[in-house]
Amino acid sequence: MDCRIESTETHRNKCAACFRQFNKLEHLVEHMRISYHSVHEPTCGICRKHCRSFESLREHLIGPLPKQECRDIFAYRGCKFCLKVFDSPNSRRIHQEKCQHSGTNAGIIGRFSNLGLRDNLAISGGARGPQVVALACKMVGGGSDGSLDLCGRVCLTDEHENIIFHSYVKPPIPVTNYRLDN
Repeated sequence: MDCRIESTETHRNKCAACFRQFNKLEHLVEHMRISYHSVHEPTCGICRKHCRSFESLREHLIGPLPKQECRDIFAYRGCKFCLKVFDSPNSRRIHQEKCQHSGTNAGIIGRFSNLGLRDNLAISGGARGPQVVALACKMVGGGSDGSLDLCGRVCLTDEHENIIFHSYVKPPIPVTNYRLDN
């Protein structure tokens, strides 16, 4: 068998945002049509890869099988709490002293209290946290025809479009329509 044919068969098309690879160009085009990579998705500060969640970004940087170049740079200049990458280890050290996502505030309740959110979800008027918080939900379909609205993803952002909280939500009934065209 001709090796040139084998090399063209193994050629893979790569998404510029999330780095997923596809055997056929048609599959890449379909992925780009439905993926809608958002500026609000967590992004690696080193290679600029878009990740679907903070958990996948954490795995990309410091998980069991991290990308080696990113892992090495992140170990030297990255904040393990908020996953940001800084210019120098000194700026990282200064940031970690003030990081909102420190070990004492790891839970969602701690994050809400940092924002001044109370149990009734009213924002306090103190100057401690941001003045504006936005909540966005990505809905999926449930029921036999997929017309029942179910929450599938929640994201809180502040007034500067910084992600405060992001999580996937497990709906109480099975998902029948992922609504990829929305």
